[in-house]
Amino acid sequence: MRWKFPDPKEAAAREQLLARIDAWWQAFAAQTPRLNALFLNQEQWDLPAWMREHLESIHPGLMWEYGAGLKGGHRLIITPESSHYLCPLVEVILARAPVLPGWEFYPWRLPEAASMALQVVQARTGVDVSGYQARAAANEDGTVDITYTPRSLLSRLNPFRQRDEALNGALIVATEALLGEELLNTRIGAISVESRGDGVPLEALASEVRARILALDEKLPSSPFHTQLDEASWTLYELKPTQHEDYPGRLDLFVANTMAPALWASAHSVRPFSSRRFSRHGETFCYLKLDGSEGLGEGGFKDRAEVEDALNEALVPAGLGCVIGGGTGVRYSYVDLALMNVERAMSVMRDVLQRGKVPRRTWLLFFDSALGAEWLPIWEDAPPPFLPADAD
Repeated sequence: MRWKFPDPKEAAAREQLLARIDAWWQAFAAQTPRLNALFLNQEQWDLPAWMREHLESIHPGLMWEYGAGLKGGHRLIITPESSHYLCPLVEVILARAPVLPGWEFYPWRLPEAASMALQVVQARTGVDVSGYQARAAANEDGTVDITYTPRSLLSRLNPFRQRDEALNGALIVATEALLGEELLNTRIGAISVESRGDGVPLEALASEVRARILALDEKLPSSPFHTQLDEASWTLYELKPTQHEDYPGRLDLFVANTMAPALWASAHSVRPFSSRRFSRHGETFCYLKLDGSEGLGEGGFKDRAEVEDALNEALVPAGLGCVIGGGTGVRYSYVDLALMNVERAMSVMRDVLQRGKVPRRTWLLFFDSALGAEWLPIWEDAPPPFLPADAD
């Protein structure tokens, strides 16, 4: 189901899901007196079972958490956690939330004060990380790595402690509690623990990380990618794809080039991708996927280079974006793009690509993890692509 770029053919299924969302909010609104009583220990009932019955009827991948509201009262967080492709659905759910006095709704777990964060870690993992220090280090892909150092000499000297899965999990929870889930998903890289090292107290970690992010953002290009083409240098990659029934994402690539190597590496890593890490101009980074098994139409484009040239000729003068790379795979060809406005650029690209007789199985897909289930067809009768979320 696509929410950012909806398709009329999905209208009936979308209306059914919207009806379930509205039914959820009606049930929630009716239950708020009991929720208030539960949080005051005036009534006992099975809240998890009730949430499974009502919220998870929308999608089983949705997670939830209650807490104190920032303005008083209560807050409810509805989050997809690691299922980032559900972010557009969560946005739709929260956009349809009723206005209820004493209630706030959020799509991410919020950052907590250090004292509360330590309690959260203890409650969720059973691990005490009080007294730890942390060090933040910026990466060229716009993320920040965090390294924790244990609080006691005994922990520092115990090599097995560093490999403790419970500790590693606790430090991920600590990072989320201290920084918030949105920052964890979009700007945090590796999280590790070392036996020795200097750092700041956990109380200062959030400000330390935000300072690193601000410095990274200040280094981003001062102009959009489509203004940089004349000065761009290009990096070539050779890869060894594995055999697959189909190829979700770009798994069949064996050769690729790019004018943005840090962006390319991030888009091909296992970590979540966010366009905001690579542009201060609101660009969306995405790619065309063309099924090479169908071949190009007679009288149309001869190869990927002609596709790229035609797209740049249409997009760049209009200020809509440009080609930033591309590649050839076992089955598919790819054209990587930086677009200023996806809808307007798509209208232009459809015209160019249809006149160039690209295969019916040609789609625009997205690098952003939060858009992992979104796609736009070049031809109206194109079947759905095989998405990374489908492979999961």
